[in-house]
Amino acid sequence: MEPFDLIQPQHCLNAKVRRIHRLLNAPYQKLIKPYGLKGSMLSILFMVGKAELNQKSIAQQLVLDESTMSRDLKKLESMGLIERKRGRSDSRNIDISISHKGSVLLNEVAPKWAALHERMTQVAGDDQIEALNEMMKNLENSII
Repeated sequence: MEPFDLIQPQHCLNAKVRRIHRLLNAPYQKLIKPYGLKGSMLSILFMVGKAELNQKSIAQQLVLDESTMSRDLKKLESMGLIERKRGRSDSRNIDISISHKGSVLLNEVAPKWAALHERMTQVAGDDQIEALNEMMKNLENSII
């Protein structure tokens, strides 16, 4: 028997997390697809809709890599949903703010997103969500 014969990928924790992501993500993507958005783009819009932020701050809070962040910002700007300008306190930073068109879109999407989020939360259940929160905390604090 070869060592790899013992491996059963269908039981892999990482594979299960990817499957959960696909199952959770699909309804959200279906909701925002008509708006020409991806989930990360909508998250950026929600953040800059509340306050003007710089690219680095948004990327850190949303755990987005640099290439995804740059691509999403270019798309959002080309759609007229955000505005970018040199930072007031530090000209090396780019401050990002929501445009009027972006605010209109958020006000249209937000109630639909909130309703879907509530349904998804009910399906998942409070205990499961708390278990996910605990798992994230444990993984973030692990030495792995």
